[in-house]
Amino acid sequence: MEIKVVGDRRFLLLSWDDVEKFVDRVDALIAADSYGVDTIVGVLRGGMVVANLLSDLLGVREIYVVGCKSYTDTRREELMVYHDLELRDLSKRNILLVDDVADTGSTLEVAVNRVLKPRKPNAVKTATLLVKPWSRVKPDYVAESTDAWIVFPWERMETVKAVAKLFVEKYGVSGAVKELTAISRLGEDTVASLVKD
Repeated sequence: MEIKVVGDRRFLLLSWDDVEKFVDRVDALIAADSYGVDTIVGVLRGGMVVANLLSDLLGVREIYVVGCKSYTDTRREELMVYHDLELRDLSKRNILLVDDVADTGSTLEVAVNRVLKPRKPNAVKTATLLVKPWSRVKPDYVAESTDAWIVFPWERMETVKAVAKLFVEKYGVSGAVKELTAISRLGEDTVASLVKD
């Protein structure tokens, strides 16, 4: 785990080893709580990766997905469910809703209140690897808190696209390519093509 400072922004760079350590912490918290989870729901996209890792540790083979994304209408930002849960009846199920991070908390909020609770599960608990201090929703199980921009290993392209302009302003084009190549672990040619777009 490494913190990279660029301008006034901090980036938390996570390796797969870091992710596995966070998953192990979340697993230990669930075990200590004796929550008898029998169904895991991962929030697309990053939450699905975490859900898969947790399912292995928890011995839970039933994993489903739900997808939520932000959109902005003329007055406000809303979250829409673009991939609904396959299961219609959750009665008698102890659900673990999993995402990679609780940033604002709105994704967890929508998934719990609009997707899961109307299907009447026995219980719903939430788990994330990380939580931001300003999140409206505090997950039941979380490994750590951070206020940095998180660079997950499964978001390499997305991260480079999102921060390329900031890095170019700080380091120039060639410096940005060098820094972003190191952060993303993508090839230099791939990063160079993304920085120039």
